[in-house]
Amino acid sequence: MKRKERVKSFLLAFLVLITIYLVQQLWVEFPEELFSYLAFGQESNDVKESAMSDFIMPEKYLISFGGKNPAILYFDETYDLWNKGKEILKTVFQSKNIKIEEMTDEEFEESRKKRAVGFHFSNDIYTFVFGKILDADITSSITESIRKINSIYICLDSPTNNFIVISDRMSYIKISGVDFSSDNIKNEINKISKSDYTRAYTVAELLATDNKNNTYIPYEVKFNLPQIHVQKEIDISNELEENNIAALFFNRDLAYIRRIEENDGSVIYIDSQRTLKIHENGTLEFFKSVEANAETANPIMSLNNAIDFIDTHMGWPKNAYLYKIDEIDFENNNGYRFTFKYKLYGLTVISNENETLNAIEIEMFNNQVKSYRRHIWEEIGTVTPKSSYKNMLSANDIINKNYGDIKDRFIEKNNIDVDTVSAEELDENVKLAIKNASLAYYDNSKEGTQALKPVWIIDLEGYGYIFDAYDGYVENGGNPR
Repeated sequence: MKRKERVKSFLLAFLVLITIYLVQQLWVEFPEELFSYLAFGQESNDVKESAMSDFIMPEKYLISFGGKNPAILYFDETYDLWNKGKEILKTVFQSKNIKIEEMTDEEFEESRKKRAVGFHFSNDIYTFVFGKILDADITSSITESIRKINSIYICLDSPTNNFIVISDRMSYIKISGVDFSSDNIKNEINKISKSDYTRAYTVAELLATDNKNNTYIPYEVKFNLPQIHVQKEIDISNELEENNIAALFFNRDLAYIRRIEENDGSVIYIDSQRTLKIHENGTLEFFKSVEANAETANPIMSLNNAIDFIDTHMGWPKNAYLYKIDEIDFENNNGYRFTFKYKLYGLTVISNENETLNAIEIEMFNNQVKSYRRHIWEEIGTVTPKSSYKNMLSANDIINKNYGDIKDRFIEKNNIDVDTVSAEELDENVKLAIKNASLAYYDNSKEGTQALKPVWIIDLEGYGYIFDAYDGYVENGGNPR
């Protein structure tokens, strides 16, 4: 009997080794932390320290050197451009002696071709909120000139005439007349210019269009991104963990809280004013009654209170940031919905938002929380394709590979009668509609695997189309951005 058991053990170990060998023929990295997780079933989760200025993060960076194609970056761990840029912005925003001018499209394009760093954000942010988060009281002359911010350029071509440009996609506001220190960020630009950086070209240059689409996208990428193996933040099978979470929200003896187990695996805790639901997929939802006649809504106060609440109710994933702010109302009370997303390996985690939440959402009426929802993945390991097996596609590759499908969806979304438009005009309209290309990690857990894959998001007039970054296949049919 013992000999038979030893034979079984040997065969099992042999099969495991063969599996690892075959996987390594396709993948270059199978890290220790993944084996550690398999062995011990858990990994420590570092809670984010919630300094306000940490809650703004660019989606991408465009670095111009003057005279050659700019670099495009989607993560900033190496050069720390954003932290250096924030110090410059605080100086400019708080200065009283500034000159504000509106630039034409042509003037802006000319300026950003010279030495400059551009920070592009995934969503528009109210200008005064942007300043408050950076701990900078933006002067009223700036907030009156531009209500929202989508991108900021720090232009550094002339040592005696440095300036910044703020844009909301529609207009460009130049702010000059401030003497700010730029040596640190210039040094990083010089380092990037000497590196093997990813070069960006405009859509007009790459797709040979007559229209002036100056959206920059990469022609090729110089890196391969890993697939990330993940686990749910909340273990639905652990009743002790569920009860500990419930204690955070009810702050009383759980003997007085009703607990319901539903057929789909969800668990509900409820009392007279509060409801907590933990779904089988790891999503948490909390609802609370709001008192009538709440205080007048104040976005900064509400944001501060939202951050404080999340601090003490599950905390923050690493690299969480404020994604968007929506104004809401409930029973004649005005409030705000704050959506926070988070990044892994420098890229935002996304999903088909019609099916799965991959964010933290909280509805606030000043000091009152009306609802709180979160769904967070925790990393347990990464696997990266060998370059000899498969290389990541660029945004340009994705567009060329899927151009026919992109055009069909453009026709459908815009209800275009193809019989009344020439093929050339239709092609020009499609190319002009490409507004952005960004990288992200996509949650495809609906397919039955707990892994996040790198994807390209191609923004076509407000609709984000998601494509697998390695094979180019469509992951979704166009979520509104």
